[in-house]
Amino acid sequence: MSETIQEQPAKLRSMADESDGLSQVHLGQAQLLHARTGLSCLIVSGVTLYLAVLVSLTGDLRFAAIWLASTGAMIGVVYAYARLMAPQGVNAGNYRRYLTGHTIISGLTGLVWGGLASAYLDPSSLLNMFIATNMVFSITVGGMMPSSEYRRTFISLASATLLPFAGYWLLTVDGPLRLIGIGLLIYYAFGLLVSARAEVQTIASLAAERTRDLTRQLQEQNRIIERASASKSRFLAATSHDMSQPLQAQGFFIGAMRRTLDQPTQLELLDKIEACWRSQQQLLQALVETARLDSGAIVARTRGFPLEEVLQDLRAEFTGMARANRVELAIIPAKLAVNSDPLLVTRILRNLLSNAIKFTPAGGQVVLRHALQDGALFVEVCDDGPGVSTTERDRIFDEYVQLDASHTGNEVGLGLGLTIVRQLARKLDIELRFDSTPGEGTCAGIVLALAASLPDAPGDPQPRGKIPESPLVVLVEDEASVRESLTMLLTDWGCRVIAAMSGREALELLSWADAEPDVLIVDKRLAAGEDGVETVKALRSEVVADIPAILLTGDIYQFEAIAGMEHITVLPKPTEADQLHGVLLDILRPSAG
Repeated sequence: MSETIQEQPAKLRSMADESDGLSQVHLGQAQLLHARTGLSCLIVSGVTLYLAVLVSLTGDLRFAAIWLASTGAMIGVVYAYARLMAPQGVNAGNYRRYLTGHTIISGLTGLVWGGLASAYLDPSSLLNMFIATNMVFSITVGGMMPSSEYRRTFISLASATLLPFAGYWLLTVDGPLRLIGIGLLIYYAFGLLVSARAEVQTIASLAAERTRDLTRQLQEQNRIIERASASKSRFLAATSHDMSQPLQAQGFFIGAMRRTLDQPTQLELLDKIEACWRSQQQLLQALVETARLDSGAIVARTRGFPLEEVLQDLRAEFTGMARANRVELAIIPAKLAVNSDPLLVTRILRNLLSNAIKFTPAGGQVVLRHALQDGALFVEVCDDGPGVSTTERDRIFDEYVQLDASHTGNEVGLGLGLTIVRQLARKLDIELRFDSTPGEGTCAGIVLALAASLPDAPGDPQPRGKIPESPLVVLVEDEASVRESLTMLLTDWGCRVIAAMSGREALELLSWADAEPDVLIVDKRLAAGEDGVETVKALRSEVVADIPAILLTGDIYQFEAIAGMEHITVLPKPTEADQLHGVLLDILRPSAG
């Protein structure tokens, strides 16, 4: 019984869709009838005149005059009805009335033609019988044409014309010629069959025309959407680049300033400044990352890596945030290797941890744990927060959806965190799981493939801050504040730095260097239209070596040129100092080993 009740809405929707489709067909038929009224009246007028001439040739001028007057009057009624009933054309509001009236007038026309043909019928004159049958054939054959518009009008006309005339023929004509009356009935039945096929062709033609119209409308809408999307892309690209530059400089200055301060009050104030900066950085990064995911600019690079490295970074990153929110954070160590993109996996787990800490009230707990399941590793983040209701669960992965976090006092951002998680999971082609119970908490995680073995372990870890062996870094950045702050930061890490504002200047300075650079750090969008990718190629060509490069960018799109290049890492602006430090260590670790 419950299944029957559930099926009823679907059936009702199906019936409604079919009814709407049939209404569109009838509307199209009515419009065709109205549009062809003038031509149809002209053709029928020619037929009536031809028949009047035939009648006149028999010498019955009186009947010829009656014929012309009667049929001409009906033609006038048809023409006037179209002009008076729908002077502005047939539309969705009047097509039903128009079709009903036209069907009635067709029946009356059939009665007039059939009645006149019966009145003219003379069994003693073969010519009269020929003219009478011509009368009924000429008015009904049009409804069987492929161009006939509406079958009901044909049925009304043919029934009113042929049935009375065939009956009268059978009653008045004797002998073998009576069989013509049966032939008229067969013709009537044949006409019904052929008119059905003609209507099918008409409906198909209307459907094809409607499809073409819808296709044209869809193409036009797509052009509008494409123009709007291109405009949005240009705006986001320009805005993200321009906004990322000052944020980038601030972040590097904060990183450089931290080593110069030693008073607790100074460090506390700097922590607050850095927290505000990080909030702005995360908002901009979420917008940029969402746009880059939509554009396909982010490409997954799968490899085997130890999960513990990712967990260590996350532990260091979120310990302070959890402490500030008075939330207990536990990240269970994992001595396992997985096969995926470490950067994208880190981003997924970072967003899940950030969400969990934000929505967990003070005194709660957040746990990042893992478990082996069916030969894969399930990594999940669980909290004991308020949970998510069923209605909210259906939309929390949509863009810009923000749930209520008033119970925690935390800012919830733009509502893009879980959207990015879902998009990254699709990019990695991994399973994303989400389970939540209101009042008990939420668990969200991903399923990762296990790697065959752990990669070679690095040498002894270096102290955080100093990069071993004082690598030579070529920095190309047109924004003076970013160039100055990043130079200070790299120098503080023990790097030797060649800083330039353009690729041309970098090539000139590099020609004076007495050593080959270890790393290139280049801004993608430089002044005067210079492209960072081309600058990397030019610098590599200058030293005839495939030097590892870091591309700093606030751009969202136009990463096609990077696809064929090796040893290049893209870091979106604004980049955190710790993130840049980690990437530099990863790049330089093989040479150091």
